Amino acid sequence: MLGQIRSKSRGFAHLVAGPFAILGINPNLFSFVAVPFALAAAYFTQQQNFAYAFLLTGISVSIDLFDGAVAELQGRKTLFGNYFETMVDKVVEIILFIGAAFLHPIAAINALGFSMLASYAKPRVGLVIITDNRDWPAIGEHAERMVLLLVGLLLSALSVKVGTMKPLELALWVIVFVTLIGTLQRIVYAKKLIGEAEKSGNVLPYLRNKK
Repeated sequence: MLGQIRSKSRGFAHLVAGPFAILGINPNLFSFVAVPFALAAAYFTQQQNFAYAFLLTGISVSIDLFDGAVAELQGRKTLFGNYFETMVDKVVEIILFIGAAFLHPIAAINALGFSMLASYAKPRVGLVIITDNRDWPAIGEHAERMVLLLVGLLLSALSVKVGTMKPLELALWVIVFVTLIGTLQRIVYAKKLIGEAEKSGNVLPYLRNKK
């Protein structure tokens, strides 16, 4: 759901991306820069230096908001770039959850597992029917998961008490809950899309021929 903000903040993204585009930075390289920032964030998370972890995590996940704008301003948007950007997002997410796993292993492992499951639900439909990259009516997108993680890190940096559970651990469990609900929503929506495709003949040929 938060991912829809990207389409409404195009002007701001172009404003921020402008200097990087002028420097001629390769858009794919710009996307990849998120990885070392994520590694640094994970290190400071496991060191319980939550202020630096919050700052570096924020930088790492924010790059996803501007790499597409860099490519657009340079006239270098490609299909592979779109694919590569998404793969980098997943690598960043895995690294950040691994950093949290040093402190809260059970919560972090569950958050990572359900996050990957929620992410897989959408592209998996593409192996059954002819579909597109439309927004799905489901919660627990990548952007929402990263915002929740940032909130957990910020509250940890501020030493805010949240009941008996530490803020970062609570944020991880909220991610688990949100992505579990989101996965179920995606399965229901996938069933709807597959049903529509079967009626309209948009099932992939290799499956259509098996009927």
